[in-house]
Amino acid sequence: MQYYIIKPKDPLIIRSGRPFEEIADAQAARFPPPSTVAGALRNIHARSTGKALDEKLLKLAVTGSLALKLPANGNEPTQNDILVPKPADVQYFREQKENGEVYLVRSSPMTLAEGQGCDLPNGLLPLLTEQTKASKPVSGPNWWSIKDLDKWRKGEDVSFDDIIKNGWTPTEPDIRTHIAIDNQSRNAETGKIFQTTGLTLWQMPKVDNPSLGKPFPDHSVALLTGFDGEISTKKMMNLGGERRLAEVEPCSIWPKMPDDFVHTIKKAKGFTLTFLTPALFENGWLPNWLKASLDENVLIGKPPCCKSLQVRLHAAALERWVPQSGWDLANRQPRAAQKMIPAGATYWFEMLGEACDEDIRALWLAHLCDDSVKGNQNNRNGFGLAFPAAYTFNS
Repeated sequence: MQYYIIKPKDPLIIRSGRPFEEIADAQAARFPPPSTVAGALRNIHARSTGKALDEKLLKLAVTGSLALKLPANGNEPTQNDILVPKPADVQYFREQKENGEVYLVRSSPMTLAEGQGCDLPNGLLPLLTEQTKASKPVSGPNWWSIKDLDKWRKGEDVSFDDIIKNGWTPTEPDIRTHIAIDNQSRNAETGKIFQTTGLTLWQMPKVDNPSLGKPFPDHSVALLTGFDGEISTKKMMNLGGERRLAEVEPCSIWPKMPDDFVHTIKKAKGFTLTFLTPALFENGWLPNWLKASLDENVLIGKPPCCKSLQVRLHAAALERWVPQSGWDLANRQPRAAQKMIPAGATYWFEMLGEACDEDIRALWLAHLCDDSVKGNQNNRNGFGLAFPAAYTFNS
């Protein structure tokens, strides 16, 4: 698979599938879902190689996309510049005192003591937060550096300052007002006015003195993705709504598997999966490769990328579903709306029995949507990209 950097030349308009409204809102500024990027890459591949826009293009797999912070000094980006969505088991809190510090609070599966219980199904454990100070939750960056996610999964301390410095906080959405022009009179048509909201792929600059106005953004942000098709040279392509332009070029950057990845997971006898792209499952939040066992009524299954690894689901952390739609290039019609599990969702698994090294390695950045849905097409479109990390359950 070849990897590519996509550099948008204008704020991206990514529609959610909700009914179109005349007045835009800031929530409409979304990061492109995997299917949008997959369609754009297949389109430019077909047009540059003279292939038809047909069902054969759907067989070309796409992985990602992730965000990539481009250094302001013009240097080539590195592994540390890869950005991933904030994991769902993290909350930001601010101390309730003057100039209170913002810190990160971890949520973890908690084994119930004797006499305790909850109404979660299939023996799932509740997620409880660590003891917090006198504080209240606040908002913060929704994009982390992948190195900070790796530290977080290892149980190491991650500061809020590091998240801001290494992560990505987009600038304000780009809202534009449009009108319809009468072709004969060249005047605006009465009542035909609407707005679009674009995602600005730049880093929100730090403002020390707001009275001086807003400074120019510090960094730009690109998209990092993999594609089985060939795009040999740097090309311009359309991405998202309004035919906004983006530049795509080959690169050699992609998250590398740690050297001790297999050893640490086998030693821990458990792992977490944090989805770096939205996931699509037949059963809402629950993959169909997990089934309730008849004897203990717990969720057990085999990840679709593994040959023999059996796992048990202990807990899950995820935000509310988000809508997803799109356009079918091959059939020239809109796609049916879907409910996506947002990126950042985290699942905790215990390994049952022994696991071979091949199965453990297969978990690294695998696409774990239900492979029975439309012939594994959701995985080929880039949904359900999972970041695994070792996790030990308390006895």
